[in-house]
Amino acid sequence: MEYDYNFVIMGNDIVRRGDHWIADPDASHGKPLKVLPAHRCLTYALNAYRVLASRGSKGTRLYSIDPETQAYLQSLISRDTVKR
Repeated sequence: MEYDYNFVIMGNDIVRRGDHWIADPDASHGKPLKVLPAHRCLTYALNAYRVLASRGSKGTRLYSIDPETQAYLQSLISRDTVKR
């Protein structure tokens, strides 16, 4: 299913620290991810967020509840490309 516009809220199950992503299975709301070790959870969480982020056919907004991760996401976007 696709939408014109999409909004994805990233929780504390996956955060950005320095130059890499870190997964916290205990912070996940999905039961299957809670039983996985962190390195395996990371693979599934990144894929899940990638799929969610690709559903907006005209645009997608990403928001992380973790301030450091949100700052990283904002750093990926040039101010010239953001439409207000």
